[in-house]
This record gives sequence, structure tokens and C-alpha cells, in this order.
Amino acid sequence: MKALLSFLRIKREERVTALAALFYVIILNGLVIYKYYDSFTRARKGGFWSLFWDHFCVSGFDSYTYIALSKWSAYYEVSRHPLLAYLVWPFAKLNEWLMPLTGTNWAVFIVAVFLVLLTVYSAVFLFRIFHTIIGLKSSDANLMTALFFSSGYVMLTVCVPDHFCLSMFLLTATLYFSGQLMQQRKMMSAWQTAVFFFLTAGVTLTNGVKTLLAQWFTGGLSFFHWRNILVAAVIPTVLLGGIAFLENKYVAEPMHAKGRNIQEKRMQKDAKFKQRLEGMEQRMKKATGENLGKHRFLEWADVTTSRSKSLVDNLFGESIQLHRQYLLEDIHDSRPVFVGYDLAVNYVVEAIIVLLFLFGIVIGLHDKFFFLCLSWFGFDMLMHLGFGFGLNEVYIMAAHWIFVIPIALAYLLKRLSPSMQPYLRIPLFLLVFWLFLWNGYFISTYMTIS
Repeated sequence: MKALLSFLRIKREERVTALAALFYVIILNGLVIYKYYDSFTRARKGGFWSLFWDHFCVSGFDSYTYIALSKWSAYYEVSRHPLLAYLVWPFAKLNEWLMPLTGTNWAVFIVAVFLVLLTVYSAVFLFRIFHTIIGLKSSDANLMTALFFSSGYVMLTVCVPDHFCLSMFLLTATLYFSGQLMQQRKMMSAWQTAVFFFLTAGVTLTNGVKTLLAQWFTGGLSFFHWRNILVAAVIPTVLLGGIAFLENKYVAEPMHAKGRNIQEKRMQKDAKFKQRLEGMEQRMKKATGENLGKHRFLEWADVTTSRSKSLVDNLFGESIQLHRQYLLEDIHDSRPVFVGYDLAVNYVVEAIIVLLFLFGIVIGLHDKFFFLCLSWFGFDMLMHLGFGFGLNEVYIMAAHWIFVIPIALAYLLKRLSPSMQPYLRIPLFLLVFWLFLWNGYFISTYMTIS
């Protein structure tokens, strides 16, 4: 417990970072609450699915957490997020107790509080990575932290009721903890890995792989010892599998069966609802490329969506700079899979970021910690560009990997001589200013006008 408190304690030199992140995330969450306050804070006895699912629209982000906090159940995909429903449960019970007492649904406020905490600590962990692991001075570490948080879909991640902000917090914590151990020439212990694996994989299954990569990089061949694999990977995997099995059998399956029954009855009585549902299914099929088969995991693959256009328009495009056309619309509703920028400056900015990223990779290759970061990035690219998982809306998962870009640029800045650093520092400052201005304008416009 003492070690955990020390890990979470915000030091004096980190207070500016924490306060800036606090100000930033409160504004963004305030915009979301402003947009949905009138409809989402009403206390009601039921119908939360139709209330939140039909009216919440911020790109491809889901409103499951709002729904679960209003009436708890396993709304998340159990096989991919086995812990999420249980993490939400105590706060759902709190909200269910508060609603009849206050006449207000507190779901949007509960989510906002947690997003604020997760964002502030993610900013602190990133600052520590730049300052204590890579070795940048405080002002440059803050600049790189700001670069991460100026990305369009990071700005959205910290204010929407999805799981990505929690993943971001856990990944940045894991990365910083691994960097500390590398500096001390220590291996992440089996039980430490088991805890991180249980949490990261429990929130998002594929992130568990990144925890195992972190232990491998800190311990080398010791990672492959059978006792280590048993404690660090097998036991938490079995626990998560058991949790997912029970959750699916006793919570998710009965809920889905009840939902299908209600939907079938409504389709028989309401022709407009049936037409709308069929139209939605057709749009979803159109937006999703061909998969590898009907098995649940093979259905997540996408073998036909263009990889080159995904790189330009979505991965390094929409993730970092929002598109003005079809602003924050959902591909399952009205947004095309690929949207181009109507200003040349956006492509210039994108090209600069990609070129600097590539230069940073070349410079950082000598460093073991950067190799760990690059392995995480490579795993995500294998999943998205190789396997095709979530490729049609890859930008919503930006917070899982995009911190690798400022980390690469940090190595590039560190390698330059003090006399040459201003030639990179000034353009980076202008880039951060541009991204906050561009993305902030369109997010605030969407939340207050549309």
C-alpha cells in the first residue's frame, strides 16, 4: 500500500502538469455535460437503453457506461472487456440509490469525475516518462505531454463514457512503471505483472499483451520461465476467463435474450422501427469490410478496407486532426469510412507529424525503453492494419497507441544539441497550439451548437 501511495503521489514538479490537465479535462467534460444535460439527467424508472443509445452520438464511442450506471447489466462485450461491468457495479448502485432521492440521474457526473481523475494521472505518468525516463527538462516534458493531449481523439477520449480513458490510464501507468524498472535494472515481478495483466486485459483484452511485453523487456529471457508464465499470465487469464464465463451466462445472455424478445415484438407492431433497424444493419454492413468468417473473433477481422487510405485519412488523420466534414458522425449512421480534409494545411500538418515520428523512431532505436514503446505500437498496427480489427473506425482507439508519437519526438529532441533544440522546440509548440485550436474549436462547436 505504501508503494502504491508513493506511485500515485503527485510531486511538486508535477503540480503544473496536473493542474493544466485538470483545467483541460474539466472544460471538455463540461462541454459534454452541457450538450446532454437536459435529456441525460432526468431520473426515470426504465428505458435507459433507448435514452442513451438513441441520443448519444460522438463519433463511434459507446454510451454503455451511462446505461450501466443508470441500470446495471453487462452491456459491454464480455469477451473483450470482462471486468468493465464489475468495475461499474458499485457506482451503478450508488446512482440507483440517488436517483429517487434527488430526482436526477447522476451518471454523467459520475463518469466525469472518473474521467478527470484518470486524465490527470495519465498526464502525470506521461510527464514522468518524458522527464525521468527519457531525460527531458520539465518544460520540454510538459510540451510533449501537451502534444499527446492535443490530438483530436485523445481530447474526445477524456470526455466520453467509453472505456478508452481507463485503458489510457492503465497503459501509461504500466509504461512508466516498466521504465522505472529498466532504469533500476530490475525485472517486473510475476505478481506485479499478474496485477497489471489482470487490470489491463480485464478492461481491454488485447492490452494484456502489452503488459506481458513490458515484463519481457524488463526481464529478458527470465520472462519465459514456467513459474513466471504461470503466475504472470496463466493464473490471471484463468481468473478473467472464469469471470467472463459467469458474467456471460448469468448476466449478459439473459439480458440479450430479453432484449431480442422486446425487439421482435416491437418490430411486429412498429413498421417504422423495423425499417429503421434494417437500415441501420445495412449501414453497418456497408461500413465494415469483409471478414474472415462467422466465428466471433474472425468477424472482427477486416480484409477489404483500404490500408493506405486508413493510414492517411484515419490513423494519422482523424486521430490527430478532426475532419470538418461529417464532424464526429458515426460510420454506422451517416459518416463515410473515409473523409478527406478540404484544406491543404491539414495534410501539411499530418505530413510533418509523420516525418518527425519516423525521424524519432530512427533516433530512439538505440534505447531499450523506446523499443518497448515501439513493440506496443507494432502490436496495435498488427491488430488494426494487419488483422483489420476496428480498422473502419481506428481513430477511436488512438489513446491506446498515439503516446508513442510524442515519445519518439522526445528522443529526437533529446538527441539534438542545446543550440539546435529550439529549431525543433518552436515548431512543436506551434504544432501543439494548432492542434488545440483546431480540435478545440470543432469539439466545442459540436457540443454547443449541433
